[in-house]
Amino acid sequence: MSAATGWTAARIGYCSNVHPAPGLAELCASIEQHFQAVRQQRQLTEQDSGLWISAQAAQELQDVKARKTFLEVLKRSGLRLTSLNGFPYGQFHQGAVKAEVYLPSWADPERLAYSLQLAEILAQALPADCDQGVISTVPLGYAAHWSPEHQQRAEQFLGQLTSSLARLRQETGKKIVICLEMEPDCVLENTTQAIAFFQSLQARDPHHEHLALCFDVCHQAVVFEHCYESLEKLCKAGIPVGKIQLSNAMICHLPAKGDTRREQVLDALGHFVEATYLHQVKTLDPQGRLKAWADLPAALASPGQGKELRIHFHVPLFSKQLLLPELSGSQHALAQTFDFLADHPDFQPVLETETYSWNVLPSTLRPQTEQALLTGIASELQWVEEQLRQRGLLRPHTHQQKAYADAS
Repeated sequence: MSAATGWTAARIGYCSNVHPAPGLAELCASIEQHFQAVRQQRQLTEQDSGLWISAQAAQELQDVKARKTFLEVLKRSGLRLTSLNGFPYGQFHQGAVKAEVYLPSWADPERLAYSLQLAEILAQALPADCDQGVISTVPLGYAAHWSPEHQQRAEQFLGQLTSSLARLRQETGKKIVICLEMEPDCVLENTTQAIAFFQSLQARDPHHEHLALCFDVCHQAVVFEHCYESLEKLCKAGIPVGKIQLSNAMICHLPAKGDTRREQVLDALGHFVEATYLHQVKTLDPQGRLKAWADLPAALASPGQGKELRIHFHVPLFSKQLLLPELSGSQHALAQTFDFLADHPDFQPVLETETYSWNVLPSTLRPQTEQALLTGIASELQWVEEQLRQRGLLRPHTHQQKAYADAS
């Protein structure tokens, strides 16, 4: 195992879309309050970030003075900005976000403009010892709203994106990579689709090195992928993975029809129905084919749920059981992911936790105070550290600077 293998605790961050931050003022306040509190709980002097910057905040950061202040906030808070979440464009916490989270899609010019603004911000904010940053984004769009015309426009905009990022690298010396994040019911949902898309892209785009995948463990667990095998297929196919979002899906092992406990389990699962986010549900039919429901209420109302339901609901990483023994997390998928990292020491994407749904958990599982939320986030990060430590992948903090140089 080389000196550069693995991650320091400071390199493991979390995605800030858990915190409401519609504008720049709220974003800076969140950095100084939330990020700093989590970092301090972890007893770190600095910490990498998967910061979510909304379109409104990105626009406000076009002002030179505002950006200077923002960069000072990062430095003062010990936040190393190496990764951004550029998936949610606008409001992500109030009202029914649902499928609106996929808008604008990559068929819309607003998505291109927003992503380029984020890229310029990240290129300027990257630490001096880090010459590459990653930004996760929508997997083209929501499949139910997609068409060949959408696909054509998306490919045109992505071509403009990679060309612009190549110029940005020439101007700044910083390489920014946009990472399409596979997600259930989207145009790019599974590994097979991702490989086909990227192989086509690589054949026609001279700047394709600026486009990669974001591998969200929850999402791939929901579509019944084996995460070790999925990552292996991607690497063998030469598909770059710039970021892995460590997240935990819900799994419901449903008792058979006629079992008196079945209704009790369905009732407990109903406590996870909420109005803000889309919670896609998948199961396998007796022939092993994927069956899907667009949201959890539709699955609960269906007579043919199957023996095992996989639900796109990000639950805390350390969650093994949720309300009942039949409701659990997809920690096996996380274990598969960590095992792949251990077996492939040259594969070192950005790692960050992403549990944005803490505040919509059933009341008995939901943090009741801001401090409880921050403690929960810190506990998730410490859980990740332990998984890496068990596999020999957690390095002392003193090697952090060398790791960035080697990884670039």
